[in-house]
Amino acid sequence: MNENKNGAGVITSQTVLKSLDVLDCLAAARRPLSAPKIAKLCQVSRPTAYRLLTTLRGRGYVMVDDDYNYSLGTKILALARVVLDTMNLPKMAQPYLHELSQLSQETAFMSILDGVKILYIAKEESPHVQDSQAFQMRSSVGTRIDLHMSAMGKAILANLPPEERSTLLDRLTLTRYTNQTITDRDTLIHELEQTRQRGYAIDNCEGDDWVRCVAAPVYDSGGRVLGAISVAGPAHRMTLDYIQNLSGDVVRVTQALSRQLGQTPPFRPGFSPY
Repeated sequence: MNENKNGAGVITSQTVLKSLDVLDCLAAARRPLSAPKIAKLCQVSRPTAYRLLTTLRGRGYVMVDDDYNYSLGTKILALARVVLDTMNLPKMAQPYLHELSQLSQETAFMSILDGVKILYIAKEESPHVQDSQAFQMRSSVGTRIDLHMSAMGKAILANLPPEERSTLLDRLTLTRYTNQTITDRDTLIHELEQTRQRGYAIDNCEGDDWVRCVAAPVYDSGGRVLGAISVAGPAHRMTLDYIQNLSGDVVRVTQALSRQLGQTPPFRPGFSPY
C-alpha cells in the first residue's frame, strides 16, 4: 500500500485517501457518474478509478447501474444512521447556543423536525433571567410547536427537498396564534422562498405577540437540513433592524455546526442541494 507522511509527520495511505476522494466526489455530484468522469474529477487514471470503484462496490460503499454509472451504496446510509444514533446532537450544539446567547444577550435554541412540528432539543438561557421566564415555560427542551409560526420551523421547511416540503405543507394546519401568524398556504410558500434566498428565517411575533426570533438551518454531512438554531427575545429588544444585524451571527454559527457535522461548502444565501 502506498504510504506518505503529511505535513505533520503522520503516515497516511494514498490508496485510502483516493478512495475517500471517490466517495466525496459521488456525494458532491448527487447523481450517478461514469468511471471516466470520476477519474477526471478525482485526478486519477482510469485504471485506478476502476480499481477503487470495484473495491468500494464489493464492500457496499458504491453501487453501479445498468449504464455503468456509479453512485453511493447503501453501506454509506447504514454508517450514517449509526453516526446519527450515537452522536449527542444537543451536546454538540450547546457551545454554539452559548456563543449566540452571549452575543445577543437573548435565548438561543436548537430544534429538529418531528412530524409536522419542531422539537426543541437544546437551549441556552438569556442572561436576562426575568425576561426569559416565559421561554422557560413555553419553550423548554422537549416542547413541540407548529412549523408555520416559528422561525426554526420555517428555516427547516424552506430547505427541505421540494417534494418533501410540498407533502409536509399538505399536512399542516395553519392555526392562527396572533394577528401576525401566516395562515394562508400561498403566503407561507412565498415566505419560505424568501427564507431560502436570504439564508435565515424570521418569526415576527407570529407565535407570541411579544416575541421575535431569527433562525438558520443546520445541515448534515449529506447536505440535508437536519434542524435549525434560533435566537429569540422580547420584541422591544428584538426589533427587525436588530434581527437583520444578528442574522449574520446566526448563519455563521449554524454553518460552523454544519461543518462539524460533516457538511462542506458552499454556504450562501439561496444555497440548496435540491
